[in-house]
Amino acid sequence: MKKRLLESWVIRWLRYVRTWREHRRIIKELNALDDKTLRDIGINRCDIDTLIWLEYDLQRRGTDAK
Repeated sequence: MKKRLLESWVIRWLRYVRTWREHRRIIKELNALDDKTLRDIGINRCDIDTLIWLEYDLQRRGTDAK
């Protein structure tokens, strides 16, 4: 039982890290754009983190939901 619990925890942690890395990659790409380009696609620089880390992502961290 302990082994299964540990495996479950490790899998959840790995999923969280994968999601976090993907979000960080997207945030870096958006931050690399100039302000004019961001405005053209309808994003303010100060809203990038909020747009990427949606409430849905925060709720499903480490779960099997996709």
